[in-house]
Amino acid sequence: MKLPEINLEELEKDKIKNFQERLKFIDKYVEWLKKTPNKEWSSQQKKIIDL
Repeated sequence: MKLPEINLEELEKDKIKNFQERLKFIDKYVEWLKKTPNKEWSSQQKKIIDL
């Protein structure tokens, strides 16, 4: 069985891109938390936790 070739440069680019996307998401989420009443976002968190 032949193993697939892995392009390490491409993997590194994807890793950097994914990290940047996560940071953007975190920034947006923090902004939403700051402008949303505690009762609203805490009830949404509760729904996630109760799954």
